[in-house]
Amino acid sequence: MSDSASPSASVSLSEPTDIPAVLDRTGIDYVGVHDQRLLAIYRTGIFNVVSESGPVSNAHTLQIECWEAPLPSQGDEQSPQELLEDFAAVFDAGNQS
Repeated sequence: MSDSASPSASVSLSEPTDIPAVLDRTGIDYVGVHDQRLLAIYRTGIFNVVSESGPVSNAHTLQIECWEAPLPSQGDEQSPQELLEDFAAVFDAGNQS
């Protein structure tokens, strides 16, 4: 499903964060895969989110990978890397709420 050209990022959070709660607050759809992993749909891109430091409900560090780029028909000129950066920023903003 993913390949080596897929953009990815490692995100260190300033404090333990409940990732599903952040996604719920921001209206981002997701599906839990297991304690340390979920798939999120941001705009029309699909992101694999893995907690490297425990369950996603108490994460300190995330590895995020763009599994599927956004659909080009949306008129959004963002590259997959730019979309990944916007998605990753949701966790910093959500952590401060």
